Amino acid sequence: MSNLPVFQLLLQDNPNLFSTEGLSSLLQDCLRLRYSKRHKFIYPSLLDRRVYLELAGLGNGNAKHDEIIHRIMTDPKGWCLDAPSSVHEGARFYESMGKIFGANFGTELFLYHTIRDNIQDIQKNLAISGVSQRNISIRDCLFSYPIVEDQLLTLESDRIILQKAVPEIIQFFVSLVQIAPAYNLFLVNKDKRNIHASVTTVESYAPKAVIADIYAESCNWEKSEQNCWRGKSTFRKDPDEVHLYLHLDHKENEIIYFKAVYPDLSRFTRFAEVA
Repeated sequence: MSNLPVFQLLLQDNPNLFSTEGLSSLLQDCLRLRYSKRHKFIYPSLLDRRVYLELAGLGNGNAKHDEIIHRIMTDPKGWCLDAPSSVHEGARFYESMGKIFGANFGTELFLYHTIRDNIQDIQKNLAISGVSQRNISIRDCLFSYPIVEDQLLTLESDRIILQKAVPEIIQFFVSLVQIAPAYNLFLVNKDKRNIHASVTTVESYAPKAVIADIYAESCNWEKSEQNCWRGKSTFRKDPDEVHLYLHLDHKENEIIYFKAVYPDLSRFTRFAEVA
């Protein structure tokens, strides 16, 4: 499929198409077609509807194909009467989405899922990694670690890379917590309650986790006219919170969540007022 003319056209937009970043950017561009005026496209060829439909494997992407898809999505029961139960289930899903987000939403979602499946097939056949490097700076400390590209497949070789990076990510988190002023460290349980935790507790998960992710969060809080607090994301050298997520399996069935909180609670105006 990677030899199809549509990919030769996309290669003119980005010669690095057949790479982790290239395929991920392609899918991100596809997701943002509905907001084309607010997005800078890596693949401007996608703005031609025919190119987009060709990615979904719909021939030359003419108006007739658009009409066929529209009929399928507006009558999900009619077109799949003789189909397996799994097809019926999928049809009901798209029908429900169309009722919530508008008549064309189901069609576009169907097309995107088809394109994503095609791209993932190419990724698998060419053994293109589904993992990229994320570069971050927290408390003036630079760090780089592997993350999953959520629209791509995670290959077996990727899983090894992700798991090997876990101990280093945990140590980076621990080092951030201990920089003066030291942060308050919590384990967040399934009921979203903060339980005081130690550095040793965090480090004990290093051999158990298969994926780790870390990010910082800071907000400026203001009261609305309705007397409600609203937070707007902002940057602080010493962030309000630093989060560490540890995945104990690749299916995301079990996740351990640690949170480090800035020690001076007077920063958190909304909480101080409640107290």
